[in-house]
Amino acid sequence: MLRNAARFLMVSAAASLVSLGSASAEACSDVADAALALIASQTPSGNGASFFTLAMKTQSGYSSGDIAQLWGSTSPDSNLYYNHILAGNHFTQVTNIADIAAGDIMVIDEVWENGVRKYSGHTVIATGPAEPITAMNPVYSGTLQYALPIADATSSVHGCSSFYEDSRWPDGCTTGTFTAGPGTAFMRLYADATTGALEGYTWSVTSGGTYYSPSKRPYAIGRLTSCFPTPDDV
Repeated sequence: MLRNAARFLMVSAAASLVSLGSASAEACSDVADAALALIASQTPSGNGASFFTLAMKTQSGYSSGDIAQLWGSTSPDSNLYYNHILAGNHFTQVTNIADIAAGDIMVIDEVWENGVRKYSGHTVIATGPAEPITAMNPVYSGTLQYALPIADATSSVHGCSSFYEDSRWPDGCTTGTFTAGPGTAFMRLYADATTGALEGYTWSVTSGGTYYSPSKRPYAIGRLTSCFPTPDDV
């Protein structure tokens, strides 16, 4: 079986040839390439949002000042990126499963309950299109399931699967230990079986994984409007 890094590089290379949607060829795949390079070098990057920011800076030559001019912070968190995707600030929101491509980002917004932040959010970078999979629990009527290949930085393993592996804990978690930091993995997306409209997600592609609806944990998938927007456009 191919290791995750090799599989992701193959998916990334194939993305320009095999497209699930007409918009795939327009994706900023160089962001995904930069992310894979950061993973290969095990460059420290902080959390998921910081990892995406570093991938952009690595690929584009942006300074921290450029990032602040574009998005209002030298180190935007997931909540900030989420809001910019919804507002269309240097992002185009991707709402159909067929249009996801390498370089898009999936941003899970922070969650507050009774004035207490229960979840700080997370950001991942798609390294290829979403791949249709055989449905596994939990199953919801009227939806199809997809595995999304990703690159991110996290301290939480994306499931223990021998096929949809997390590179930080290979072999389906059967040997060794999990190493927090940058790595490749998969998340599961649900889409309307008729329209392809994005619905919920699970953290991993494993049977019985916790399903999060957009009302429970809002998320958005965004694509940079150009590779890359210039700070002068602000």
